[in-house]
Amino acid sequence: MPHQVTSFFKKLLDLREGSEEKRIIIENVKDDADFSSARFWTLVFAIGVASVGLNINSIPVVIGAMLISPLMGPVVSMGLALSIYDWGLMRRSFRNLLLLTAISITISAIYFALTPITNAQSELLARTQPTIFDVLIAIFGGIAGFIGVSRVKHNNVIPGVAIATALMPPLCTVGYGIATLQPQFIFGAFYLFLINCIFICLSALLVAKYLKLPKREYPDAEKKKRVNRIISWIIVIMVTPAIYLAFTFVEQNNFNQSVDSYIKTVFSDNGYIVIYENREFARTHSALDLAFLRDRFTDTQVQEFETKLAEYGLDGTELTIRQNGFSLTEAEWLSALDAIQNDDEKVVALEAHLENEQQAARSPSKLLTEAQAINSSVVNIAIGTLEPGTIQDIDATLPEVALIYTSTSTPPITFDEADTLIA
Repeated sequence: MPHQVTSFFKKLLDLREGSEEKRIIIENVKDDADFSSARFWTLVFAIGVASVGLNINSIPVVIGAMLISPLMGPVVSMGLALSIYDWGLMRRSFRNLLLLTAISITISAIYFALTPITNAQSELLARTQPTIFDVLIAIFGGIAGFIGVSRVKHNNVIPGVAIATALMPPLCTVGYGIATLQPQFIFGAFYLFLINCIFICLSALLVAKYLKLPKREYPDAEKKKRVNRIISWIIVIMVTPAIYLAFTFVEQNNFNQSVDSYIKTVFSDNGYIVIYENREFARTHSALDLAFLRDRFTDTQVQEFETKLAEYGLDGTELTIRQNGFSLTEAEWLSALDAIQNDDEKVVALEAHLENEQQAARSPSKLLTEAQAINSSVVNIAIGTLEPGTIQDIDATLPEVALIYTSTSTPPITFDEADTLIA
């Protein structure tokens, strides 16, 4: 029984079990690295699909482009070339990868320069901040991909690897950055592309060495040492920024969780309806901006809310509570209304919006701006109500008046000019 268990696990863990003939593995990988007219046109249309998908923020379309793209072949063949010391294959694969990369960036840049939709959607933004987690994905995906290539019966490993370790979307994001002149998209996305290429290549190298594929050349110890040293430096250079970005990613994720808990406990659980929120995270300074449906808070309440930030690990976070709903821009209001799913809450929000618009229309600061646009001599405006002593009914409608102050260096405005301002 122990012998059977040992044999079972030995067979289970042996990657050579069920692998293709070594010669055929090498030929298959080499064939995928070659550049042809069919692969060129496949790449062109894959770039088009990926660019449109990123532009309209369609995840299924982007996934389809990943499956179509022929970029994986040269990357895997570079790993094979390093394993068997086939420098001719290495040069050919590297040259083809450079060519495919340049074509991808150029076509995507042309597309994004022509498209009328220029704002960055979430699918584009997701390719600008790679972390150590992307390195792990590339490693695991590269190992799985080369195992799939080496099998006698090909399965669905390669399509899965193409989706997990996406090469096409980052290049299209670089094209977007070039077309819109945004360096953060160019450098962030290209860094992600390099991570995927390098660690897929190195993963293929590891599996190829394990399979003991026949070497094209048998270098001396000094040459092996030099190659290993170059690979080690490449790993260090690529991984160091990814580790730093991973720490930032984790800190931002913790910040968002703390903010969610803070809003739920301090506001939502107490009946306050948050209609707008904007959170900004930085390692030195963070900010939280909130607006509410109809609630108004005293200075004491606001101070209590600020004090409770520390209880949720939000020390140093600047809290801003917008007391007047009309301080929200129209775009912020539309965003807030879109986020409300409940119809009854949406009706209440629309009523509050109308009320705030009415308040905004009667805002002295807004009226002053409009008055100064009509007559530059106006320096201030005050709005209030008159309460004549003859009115006994306190519910009676009181007349509202506006006092218009003009510059002392100019003559007072005429009645006609005042009528123009009131109108």
